[in-house]
Amino acid sequence: MSTMALRPRFFGMVRGETLKVSRQLSFWLMLGGSFVLLAIITLAITSAPNIQDQLKTDPTSWAFGVRDVFGTIFQIGSGIFLLIVGSRLFAMEYSSGTIRIIYARGTGRLRLLLAKMLTLAIIGILLLAGYVVVAGGILALLVNAWTGSLAPLQNLPSQFWEDLEIWAVVQGMSIGVVILMAAAAAGIGRSLAFAMAASLAFFPVDNFSVILELLGSRITKQDHPWLTISEYQLGPNLNIVLNLIEPGHHARAAFAAPLTPVDGTHALAVIGAFGLAFAAIAIFRAVRPDVLE
Repeated sequence: MSTMALRPRFFGMVRGETLKVSRQLSFWLMLGGSFVLLAIITLAITSAPNIQDQLKTDPTSWAFGVRDVFGTIFQIGSGIFLLIVGSRLFAMEYSSGTIRIIYARGTGRLRLLLAKMLTLAIIGILLLAGYVVVAGGILALLVNAWTGSLAPLQNLPSQFWEDLEIWAVVQGMSIGVVILMAAAAAGIGRSLAFAMAASLAFFPVDNFSVILELLGSRITKQDHPWLTISEYQLGPNLNIVLNLIEPGHHARAAFAAPLTPVDGTHALAVIGAFGLAFAAIAIFRAVRPDVLE
């Protein structure tokens, strides 16, 4: 039997990585917790003052506002979810000491990395699709209960649905970035603890640093380089990119935005550059031997 025949097939590797994720108790606990969080958000929305009146008088503004709320919840929740699951999936063999055994059995380094990435991408897509269906169903039930029909949703302008498609694309972009970030963190530290800590700390630090840059500008009374730095940070550009690229500019950034105005092309370029950098780090660390002696 040839050596090539002994190598595991790529989609078999993907199936194996999927099995690893499905057997993680933390995966199911977080998934269950997300439903609880969604229920809490729904209760908060239904108890908000004048929410029913706005739906009846200005359904378009109501729809955009609800999209911002549910969209922000998904972006935060899916990001944390994928960073935790991804960090564990990318780094578990390093921490358990089984990575050399896997390679010795014929598994290619780059193929294993790509299998893990594809597994997480599938999970991310399923999360997005499932969230849209569940959240859409909840909102449809609320609209029907408040107005007696789904007419307010059926009569929304086409621009809302076009912007919703752009929102889905941006969420897919965000999912891709966090997967690459988890892969890069696991590759750098080759440790589950480091990968999880670095991944989960990145966006809070990135967003909070914008406040420090604003303070630095005010203390020194100089705009450069303080305000310019925020133009090239991943978090602020991800926060503002949907507003910049959707035609009606209805989306509002829930967290820090660049301190100086940027356009959609700039934001997409920054996000793309970070994604390529994370991918390069992950690939370099994956193909580089663990033991050089």
